[in-house]
Amino acid sequence: MRTLATIPHPLMRITINQWNGKYQLRYELDRYEQAFKFSDETEDLASVKLVAQAMADEVLKNFVAMRSQLQKQISQHNE
Repeated sequence: MRTLATIPHPLMRITINQWNGKYQLRYELDRYEQAFKFSDETEDLASVKLVAQAMADEVLKNFVAMRSQLQKQISQHNE
């Protein structure tokens, strides 16, 4: 896997990797991550970068929801 780009963001680490005929768009925040794959035959690096920037706010909201869900499950388990 080769890292092709890093997209600046104040809270998340956003990277684009290339591996096995695919671009992998990866968002990371604390212990959470989300990844999306795109064929490098139908997409180019510039279009994946645009998608990365356009999706950043929604992905951040998903991380907040994931954290809330995990905390809820942990608290229920500890009761």
